[in-house]
Amino acid sequence: MIWYNDKNDGIVISTRIRLARNLDKTPFPSILDDGKKAEVTKKLFSSVLDSHSALAGDFDAYMLDDVSRTDKISMLEEHLISPEMINGKGHSVLVNKSKTMSIMFMEEDHIRLQVIMGGSCLDKAYETASRVDDVIEESLSYAFDEKFGYLTACPTNAGTGMRASLMMHLPALTMTGNIDRVIRSVSGVGITVRGLYGEGTEAEGGFYQISNQITMGLSEREIIDRLSGIAQKLSDMEKQARQALADKHKNELEDKLFRSYGILKYARSIASAEAKNLLSDVMLAESMGIIKPSGKMTPLEMIIKTSPSVIMGGQELSAAERDRKRAEIIRNNI
Repeated sequence: MIWYNDKNDGIVISTRIRLARNLDKTPFPSILDDGKKAEVTKKLFSSVLDSHSALAGDFDAYMLDDVSRTDKISMLEEHLISPEMINGKGHSVLVNKSKTMSIMFMEEDHIRLQVIMGGSCLDKAYETASRVDDVIEESLSYAFDEKFGYLTACPTNAGTGMRASLMMHLPALTMTGNIDRVIRSVSGVGITVRGLYGEGTEAEGGFYQISNQITMGLSEREIIDRLSGIAQKLSDMEKQARQALADKHKNELEDKLFRSYGILKYARSIASAEAKNLLSDVMLAESMGIIKPSGKMTPLEMIIKTSPSVIMGGQELSAAERDRKRAEIIRNNI
């Protein structure tokens, strides 16, 4: 099942494990010419698609040079590729049928293997990523050093080469003005906080990605345990902030959340940023039992499916046309 339709607890929305890998004795993508990049990409595709693993038939291949910019942004909005894959030449990606796994080739590193699942499931996501990593390594030799671990284009990824992250919905901490203090506190223990689409993006609708900053000197198990512990503390703080809002500002909170629901239910035109913020309010209302879910889609699914490029579906639509189509989708599904 695609990650945004999986069950979650209303706070930890999704889990992602990303492994960075490079081929031994092969320059990093940034200094490969087009011909060599194509040659290496062919080897990378073969390591998965021509393997004897059951995974081989589960992937669709995309050469991003042949994909429109709109469709690439749509893949980004579904969290299947990174922002770096939008521009430049020679990028490609394998995406599995359920869209829970993507293997990006020729991003910053030769391979960026990503597993994304709904809810909090760091162990399961890591086990899946590790299994696919083993399949690739059956036919390819990785750049690895006994002292420094996996060698990567950016030194901050060396060591395990692993970034573990959780997308968290923290609207109450945001509403109460405590989120900046929380971000500063977790940054001091090797955890970074980013926006909805990862590095270089801002938080929208109370959604934040928390991930490990340190990849060297810790094992994969230690990274996962540390991230899990921080996520539990953030979840507890968010629950406390929600309870405080309910206890001290019940009428104001319910008024805000019902107004958001009403706008979404009846609006004829709505911009992407506004929709994310209002749908975030509805997610909060549902998780607190203020509004009972009855629509065809969850608010999270609507956030993904009404992102600008996902809405366009390869068509050329003006901003006004997108806003009208977004409002219609939400009205029909909320």
